[in-house]
Amino acid sequence: MQRILIILTLLISFNYSQNLPFKVGEHLTYTLQFNIIKMGRGYLSVESIDTIAGIPSYHVKFQANTRKFADIIFRVRDKIDIWLNTANLTTLKINKEINEGNYHKNYYTLIDYNNSIAITNKDTIKINGVVRDPYSLLYYFRTIPLEIGQILDFTTFDNKKLTDFQVIVDGTETIETLAGKFSCIIVKPFRTGKTLLKNEGDMKIWFSDDELRLPIQIQIKLKYGSMLLQLRTINL
Repeated sequence: MQRILIILTLLISFNYSQNLPFKVGEHLTYTLQFNIIKMGRGYLSVESIDTIAGIPSYHVKFQANTRKFADIIFRVRDKIDIWLNTANLTTLKINKEINEGNYHKNYYTLIDYNNSIAITNKDTIKINGVVRDPYSLLYYFRTIPLEIGQILDFTTFDNKKLTDFQVIVDGTETIETLAGKFSCIIVKPFRTGKTLLKNEGDMKIWFSDDELRLPIQIQIKLKYGSMLLQLRTINL
């Protein structure tokens, strides 16, 4: 019986993955800008399909690097690897190496849904239901219908912390980038009465309004300015 369930899970995962707007090998490059200063590059890629605790998983990688001249002001060398269940794109594993200025921190997280826990480094955190890390949302939103005014509920797990929040499909806008001109759907995560991110930050994501639903632009508003990631090159 257990073998049959495993086979059915694999078949469902395979069929689901065949209909997704992304695949292994997709590589997106972004310009990284703080306020009006272009400081470096961001990279978002689908690396492979791996197996985490017996579950087929997309290995997705995000990197952000400032250029040499910007390193003098504020050096960034971030690398984040996540593994998403191919059946529903929920988060299974997160490896984060954060190097920003004088701040350096590594997080290694494994989500154990069978026991309703998340293990980060040596800490164990109780979870209730499925969780998604912030970067997984860049892929999950590409797979579902988005209607203007629609509000969705989510729980993210990031840096040992569970956060309940909502997402509103906020409108449409045409965005022009180095990768081209795109009609976009705007998605805005928010928390009632609170900002979504630390340091009084908030964010918006612009997805292309087509079958690929590419994340064209990501804006993170912080206490002392705004960080903008804008699509530069596309390798599908």
